[in-house]
Amino acid sequence: MNCLDVVDNGINVNGHLLTFPLSYDEIRAVLGEARLYEYGTNGNYISYVYDELGISFEGSTYYLNNLKKKKAYMDKEHIIIGLTLYVSGKNIFESFLDTMPEKCYLGNLTFLGQKIDQNKMWKSPFGYGYSPVYENAQGTKTSIHVEASIHIDDNDSNNTGMKYDGPLYENDCFLKDVNLEFKPERPKSNENYNIVVPDEECLVFDTFNFKLAVINELMYNQEVLKPYFDIYDYMAFKKAHWNLETSKNVIAAVNFFKELPIPARLADLVTELNMDGSDEIYMQIAPEWDGRDERFDFNKLTESELKQFKKLKKMLIFGNDKDTAKLRKICDPLGIEVEPLATATE
Repeated sequence: MNCLDVVDNGINVNGHLLTFPLSYDEIRAVLGEARLYEYGTNGNYISYVYDELGISFEGSTYYLNNLKKKKAYMDKEHIIIGLTLYVSGKNIFESFLDTMPEKCYLGNLTFLGQKIDQNKMWKSPFGYGYSPVYENAQGTKTSIHVEASIHIDDNDSNNTGMKYDGPLYENDCFLKDVNLEFKPERPKSNENYNIVVPDEECLVFDTFNFKLAVINELMYNQEVLKPYFDIYDYMAFKKAHWNLETSKNVIAAVNFFKELPIPARLADLVTELNMDGSDEIYMQIAPEWDGRDERFDFNKLTESELKQFKKLKKMLIFGNDKDTAKLRKICDPLGIEVEPLATATE
């Protein structure tokens, strides 16, 4: 019999803790190989079905943007934010018959080590919701970040509308189908995004896309350049309502980076620039950018801006050999190796 306990940011399955968002590798290390079922327009939704356990985990690349909004994003492999326990053997998702495990879930379901308190369940579109309150490390009472949707049919003889008084357990076995979904709460930011020019020498840039590459290295890779820019925090700071579900550049973010001063003392920390389409700075400027255009490329620099980086020895940049021919003419005499990303990834 299985034992599944829901904790603040994850689940404990038979004594093994899995913390959301999950990667398939993490689940596989605990439960073994799953049967994978891909669906959706481009196969961007995946069910990881454990037929013997009666459990199906759900993941999608579409979840990544929401995880970024909530500051819960890890990487492109951690796309799993929920699971379903198929207890009844019924097809609760009629459109996705292939996501049903071959066997039913047999086991317990607890939250923070306790059985569900039915007095704290609420009516939801799928039956009843549940997410118990606990006291966090700061002494504040808050709901756990995994929410349950318990499938109880309106025709259930014990369903009285807004309250369900029927049985949820028989001994230690849970009796209802249930979805568990990770719903993180975005932490509050204390960043001050008002730009202040420091009372010291700052770097001068003639090429904005080169400046972006430098900022990515100092702000996101080394975390020495402040403030640490997050487009969602910045939007809240400005009390703005920009559309961030777009592949276009967010002009406010572009303007922020244009105006941001970089102290000259940080230049010696830049020894390499390894540009990549998944770099954090580009995700802040254009959250839905797919990397398929040349908006962040550059194929020329000025000697004056390069000479500020005395320890810069290598640049991996967007483009191909033809695009970087001009750059090599100015970089080679300065001892800076230039390699196009297209060549490096072949």
